Amino acid sequence: MLFVWISISLYNQIRLQPDLDLAWQQIKQAVTGNQSWKLWLAIALMPLNWGLETYKWYILVKKHQSISFAKAFESVLSGLSLAVNTPNRIGEYGGRVVYLEPHFRLKGIALTLVSSVGQLLITLVFGFVGLQLLKSSLQDVELSGAHFSGILLQVFQYSVLFFIILTGVFFFRMQLLARMLRWIPWLKEKLSFTEVLEKLPGRDYLQILFYSFLRFVVFALQYVLIWQALSVDVSWWQGFWSVAIIFLVMAIVPGFAIADVGIRGKVALSIMGVFSTNSIAILAGTAAIWLLNLVLPALAGSLLLLTIRIFKDR
Repeated sequence: MLFVWISISLYNQIRLQPDLDLAWQQIKQAVTGNQSWKLWLAIALMPLNWGLETYKWYILVKKHQSISFAKAFESVLSGLSLAVNTPNRIGEYGGRVVYLEPHFRLKGIALTLVSSVGQLLITLVFGFVGLQLLKSSLQDVELSGAHFSGILLQVFQYSVLFFIILTGVFFFRMQLLARMLRWIPWLKEKLSFTEVLEKLPGRDYLQILFYSFLRFVVFALQYVLIWQALSVDVSWWQGFWSVAIIFLVMAIVPGFAIADVGIRGKVALSIMGVFSTNSIAILAGTAAIWLLNLVLPALAGSLLLLTIRIFKDR
């Protein structure tokens, strides 16, 4: 089912392109040409991408439960395997805590929230900076039939700034919010698992932000490397901040992770189309990143979950 969806998504993205022979030539050039090292470097960065996410999870869990980095890595992949089939990746919470001790699993959900909100905050901040730096270029961008310019761009910028403040306050005051909610009698027992947040020192929150920042940079770098390998004429500076805006738009668009290749492709075409007319390569690069950083790790996570279930059944 997964591969059927991939095939349909990719077909819908490229079926209107007039020259598929050109697409094949660009892919061949990316694999064997002078710039092929960029493609292979992007592929090599995939373990680093998920390794950084794993380390965030490891930092949060290790003080409360004995866990190895390898088990933390399996936990992250398992969470991703469930995330791809649930709206807004909510299944990630359940997938990660499978590897935790039963009495600690609810607390693990609270810790997963810390990691997710930290990554979201970095995405919002970099997306906002990208909007400022590429403001003049964004005048020509069209999303959902509306030009991304004038009053619409200003409203979007102020909205993003508002959400940065809101997310930042929530992230750094998560402990206080959990404590306040537990003052409500009918919520006290239900939210008792959030007590784990009060035991996290401020240093841990800063570490989560730092590694979220590194992961963001690696993710954006993978995009630019693959696009350049596919002969998309875009500079490092333009590519990086364009990816920041793409991530920003994807962060605020609800949906299923497994289905967002089509949405991500349209957003990438709209934004990157300002700098390059090589739409086939833009779409191919976007799909390649989706496969590398989402589909393949999710498949690995599914196998890990299947292994756990087999052992439990025995």
